[in-house]
Amino acid sequence: MPTKTRIRVFDADSHILEPETVWTRYLDPAYRDRAQQSFWRSAGKDGPVTILNGKPVGDLSPSRIPRYAAWRPSSTAKDIGTSDPRKAQPPTPGASDPKARLHDMDAMGVDAALLFPTLFLEYLPVLADAEIAAALARAHNDWARDFASVSPKRLFPAAILPLQSVEMAVAEIRRTASLGFKAVVVRPHTFAGKPPTHPHYQPVWQAIEATGMVACIHPSCGTADAEMESASPFIERVSANLDLGHPVSEVIAPTMDNMAFLVGMMTEGLMERFPKLRTLFAHSGATWLPLALEKAETYLWLGAQEKPVSLEPEHVFAARQNAVTFDSREGSVRRLPDVFAKTAVWGSRYPWHDTGTPNEAVDDLKKSGVSQGEIQAMLAENAASLLHIEI
Repeated sequence: MPTKTRIRVFDADSHILEPETVWTRYLDPAYRDRAQQSFWRSAGKDGPVTILNGKPVGDLSPSRIPRYAAWRPSSTAKDIGTSDPRKAQPPTPGASDPKARLHDMDAMGVDAALLFPTLFLEYLPVLADAEIAAALARAHNDWARDFASVSPKRLFPAAILPLQSVEMAVAEIRRTASLGFKAVVVRPHTFAGKPPTHPHYQPVWQAIEATGMVACIHPSCGTADAEMESASPFIERVSANLDLGHPVSEVIAPTMDNMAFLVGMMTEGLMERFPKLRTLFAHSGATWLPLALEKAETYLWLGAQEKPVSLEPEHVFAARQNAVTFDSREGSVRRLPDVFAKTAVWGSRYPWHDTGTPNEAVDDLKKSGVSQGEIQAMLAENAASLLHIEI
């Protein structure tokens, strides 16, 4: 299928918005009563109502504009930025309807896309009941599979994991791999005081490597947490809600969360322990990657880590199939093509309010004379190679 940019395009960072049917149809009836007090989403008089650990929690969008599903192919930054936050707006249909999604992809010039959760990425990691988390993860992944089945060569869902329990997470990795999933998503979040890079989670990484799926590290905005992950003390001083309900912290925290996670992976030696493990760091930009690898190397050389790991994190990362997403307006990627030509993969962030298009990405890359071959690699080939698919 030709695209507007005349090159093949794989969107490595797009989202689907979970409908109520995940809870009412896909969730095993045996768990529904408990789920209503653990994690439940339903329509309310003034908008969606989310119950988490027995209490109602705030929506991902404090305003009445659903930022997580506000963009449409006809949207412009000005349209979204000048929208009235007091006026309720419906979510983008393509966020939850696969046929509408394919229509939007055609309009954008996107051939295929990796699909990340939205509500489940934010709320599931905070869920206290591990058994309900596992049941809900199965429900989400079954719905995502059905969503993608409308066009299995274009839509590739990433499975959410119940990391509250190592055993249940491993079981879900194996189950979704058997269903044909190409990727799992791990939020850089602490579970019972332990990040997923902790040795406690070694069986999870072992199972991901053994099944051949890609581990996608994807942060979320932290609405359901008392504080966001890595930068909370700083965020308390700088956060300023804009009319869209977009706190300043969201500019900072996703980058810091993924950066801290990668450094943790390096100091724990996860990539050396599991040499066939493939990773994708998504929704945090790409600019931070060289700095994170450099800082990991600095502290390993200083002896801050006694584990038998490589003192050359950059070489470890580059020698394996690892990637980082970049958005359509990220100038550092075009300025450093020698750094990113083999590791950067484009992501739209669809249907979030800051969605970018492949045309915008190509135009930006050309500003610094990035070659057509490098553009094609970053817009499709790197992602296809990472996920072991054809576009």
